[in-house]
Amino acid sequence: MNDGKSPRQSNKSWLTRLNQFLTGELYQPDEDELLAILRDARARHLLDNDTLNMIEGVLQVTQMRVRDIMIPRVQMVVVPYDAELEAVLPLVIEFAHSRFPVIEDDRSKVVGILMAKDLLRHIFHHHHKRKVGDIMRPVCVIPESKRLNVLLKEFRTERNHMAIVIDEYGLASGLITIEDVLE
Repeated sequence: MNDGKSPRQSNKSWLTRLNQFLTGELYQPDEDELLAILRDARARHLLDNDTLNMIEGVLQVTQMRVRDIMIPRVQMVVVPYDAELEAVLPLVIEFAHSRFPVIEDDRSKVVGILMAKDLLRHIFHHHHKRKVGDIMRPVCVIPESKRLNVLLKEFRTERNHMAIVIDEYGLASGLITIEDVLE
């Protein structure tokens, strides 16, 4: 009677069931066993491919870190701290992001976040001569090593949508948005 399991898996299953019976504890499969159960459900047409892919992605989030998906510093679209609002408007229109890192001297020193809606509000009220630094919002900084599931929870509780990723020296190494994590 071979059900396709190795002897070790059969023993584990038998031992697990015996342990459940004796201790009254519920069996909790590890991640590999859970994935095997889900893939079996797909093979029996209980789940479709898209659903399985989403569940596998959720399980991967707990193991991934910010450095795995962040946008590197060289690819960040940034605005200078001392730029006039009118001067950054073409950049905001061109890239159509809702948030932009504000830098002081170079890309490694992010001092705030410019939100496009704040810029538009000030431009609309004819505050053209104001500087980016006058309307920027505080920046949220996180380490490269932070786990994505922890970051997602922080984004939700603190209502942040963007964070600047810093390296071990405290310099910006990139950025990450809530959309990046959800993807």
